[in-house]
Amino acid sequence: MVSNDRITNENNINYILNEFNNFHPKLKFTFEICHNKLNFLDITIIKNNNYLIYDLYQKPTSSGRYLNFFSQHHHSRKIGVIISLADRILHLSHPNFHQVNFDKIIKILLNNGNPLDLIFNTINKRIHKKLNSHNCTTSISNTIDNSNNVAKINYFTIPYISSLSNKIKNYLNDCQTFKVAYKGINSLNNIIKVQKDKVHTMLHTDVVYKILCKDCDATYVGQTRRTLKTRISEHKNHINRNTQQNSVITNHRLQFSHDFNWDNIKILDKEISLNKRLISEMIHIRKQKNSLNLQTRNFLTKHMIVYFRTFDFHIFNIPS
Repeated sequence: MVSNDRITNENNINYILNEFNNFHPKLKFTFEICHNKLNFLDITIIKNNNYLIYDLYQKPTSSGRYLNFFSQHHHSRKIGVIISLADRILHLSHPNFHQVNFDKIIKILLNNGNPLDLIFNTINKRIHKKLNSHNCTTSISNTIDNSNNVAKINYFTIPYISSLSNKIKNYLNDCQTFKVAYKGINSLNNIIKVQKDKVHTMLHTDVVYKILCKDCDATYVGQTRRTLKTRISEHKNHINRNTQQNSVITNHRLQFSHDFNWDNIKILDKEISLNKRLISEMIHIRKQKNSLNLQTRNFLTKHMIVYFRTFDFHIFNIPS
């Protein structure tokens, strides 16, 4: 992309373009002649009276889709989308374009299901915060000194399940050494696989899994660090072993003459950390309508405390 002020000979530009395009058959370049402005990444650089000013730029193919307000994500993430769009306007565009750009993002946010009151309140708070920060008279040296005294905050990440995750956070509100953060259960990485062969379900490791009964709605949720194939084989063959070790799956098979769908094992979560995996397992157990698992909420609390202790966190009493 070149400015017309630099063009001396269009034939020279075509010659250079052809040289670039002949470099590799799969690489194709284009050029565009601009008049006093240049689109670069997500901004437009504008020449105005020998000065450069900036405006936001969106490609014509932009869909305007962001995190939908009704999606299964914590409210703070939806607030974060509004804040990030407002910050792009404040940081990347000239004040002359602020009004137009704010009108654009308000329409985009409305199209993604966000309530108008939430949009206005969040944008107003963000603008006021930026203005207060800009007008702050504290010296840079004092700011640096204060920042060195700020205690580091640790974050504990859990999958976000609206009916359960907020209850867990309420238990942990009194702790001053860490904060709870959420991660979505669904992600594009689970849907889109680029240039990688899909790993067979039974070859995954460090997973939380679910086994379904073929003859009723009973389910069993478990976790393993080994390959899923190894753990499922243990469940499946336990009924043939002469052992005193109890198995709820074997008990269910013997008591009701049911069998399980061994060829349709569901992976509910992947997590390398054992304690995080145990917590995830318990969360998914509590989501089951007819679970065969015997664990209770005390089991979940126990492993949450173990996880915190591994990081030398201050442990407080969690209500039973």
